[in-house]
Amino acid sequence: MASDSKTIELIKQGDIDAFNTLFKSVYLQLYIHCRKFIPYPEEAKDILQNVFLRFWEKREEIDIHTSLNAYLYKAIQNECLNYLRSTRTIDILQSEDLELNKYEVVEEGDPYSDLNVLEIEQITENTIEELPNQCKSIFKLSRINGLKNQEIADKLDISVRTVETQIYRALKTLKSKLKDYLAS
Repeated sequence: MASDSKTIELIKQGDIDAFNTLFKSVYLQLYIHCRKFIPYPEEAKDILQNVFLRFWEKREEIDIHTSLNAYLYKAIQNECLNYLRSTRTIDILQSEDLELNKYEVVEEGDPYSDLNVLEIEQITENTIEELPNQCKSIFKLSRINGLKNQEIADKLDISVRTVETQIYRALKTLKSKLKDYLAS
């Protein structure tokens, strides 16, 4: 995938292919992040769609001062927290009405989906830990700490190309391990 600045510039210019490429490359990671806050798979998917829809609609105004990955993680986290606040407010209002409380039906999450997410998280964590040391540290700096490739290269005193190669290898390994969970 292109550098963050190039991707952002293409998206700002209305390049739907660049947007779709970004969406496909980060969807699974962001979904897993979202599920840490939101227990229900459908709500998590809705939140992701809302964030990406808003990102596309406001693409011309986007001003990102961190990595694109860090920006999207923060946007997802904020959207999840807003969702949780709004549902908590609804829960409080409903609990004040005792008659409504008597007949309230508690919606349960889909246990199969919950297990899948836990499996995916476990496989992802195990796969990252099994990566060679350099690959693992570069991947974590990129995807968890949100550093740009140049920042990682400077920090580890290696070339940007090495950073890109190691991230590619890590993603390839993850995709291979998660192939049964990825939509085709």
